[in-house]
Amino acid sequence: MKVPGFDAGNRSHWVFLALLLATGWSLSGLIFRMIEHANAPQIAFYRGIMLSTFLMSFVVMRYGRATPRAFRAIGKSGVAAGASLGIGSLFFLYAIENTTIANVSFVNAATPFIAAALGWVVLREAVARRTIVACSIAVVGVAIMVWESVAVGSWFGNLAALAGASLSAGYAVALRRGGGVDMMPAVVISGYLTAVAAVPLMGGFTITWHDLGFAALQGVVISAVCNVAFTYCARHIPAAELTLLSMIESVLSPFWVWLVLGETPYGAIIVGGAVVLAAVGIEALWPLRQRLRRRTGMAAR
Repeated sequence: MKVPGFDAGNRSHWVFLALLLATGWSLSGLIFRMIEHANAPQIAFYRGIMLSTFLMSFVVMRYGRATPRAFRAIGKSGVAAGASLGIGSLFFLYAIENTTIANVSFVNAATPFIAAALGWVVLREAVARRTIVACSIAVVGVAIMVWESVAVGSWFGNLAALAGASLSAGYAVALRRGGGVDMMPAVVISGYLTAVAAVPLMGGFTITWHDLGFAALQGVVISAVCNVAFTYCARHIPAAELTLLSMIESVLSPFWVWLVLGETPYGAIIVGGAVVLAAVGIEALWPLRQRLRRRTGMAAR
């Protein structure tokens, strides 16, 4: 589908889309905070079912009788991407239940580095020096954000957070390996897989309409749209860079909670968030600066 004004060959357009989808993802924390009674496995179950059912309808409308072929076309890379996203969501769920949000955020800052390592091993994808510098700055920013509230937490929760971060990196690399194939079926697989894995942990299927509505909002409007956009961005942006750009989610999440629920963030969160934004800005804008310098130099000749 051709989007007016969007140039698929322009890197800056894909960077903008990556920042936009990360902004959408940042609303998830606010949505989960507004759920009143449902436990985390119930949220994961209904969110996954609605996410995948919503996207499955689009896959069927787009491919019709060729839908099975579309699922086969994603190959091993697509299956790996779906499994990484689905199982990674479950690991993050375990992490949130067994350690602090601060610990989860800190461990999650390792995602771009893990993605860079996996990208080099699996795809032989070189990592730009600016990306390494920006990742390092981002880790410092996240460390500042969680400094006032970092707790040791349980070893299981910390390991679950690390597993979730690793699978998030694997998701980006698997999408990247898929090349030009439509990976929307992989996202469909991920939601159903999360729902199946959540069933033994739920303790019952009963959920209020209020909570179901917010689960639907997160699954259909946030996860479905943003994950599909992520699959397209992965075709054009290296895995390490894409996961780094997505870190703007960590900065905006407390902002939305403050704006809607009135929870004032710690000063450390504001300072650390500014550092993370600086790192994302380096990754997003530095190549534009270099291109402008080259064009200016060519014009001078």
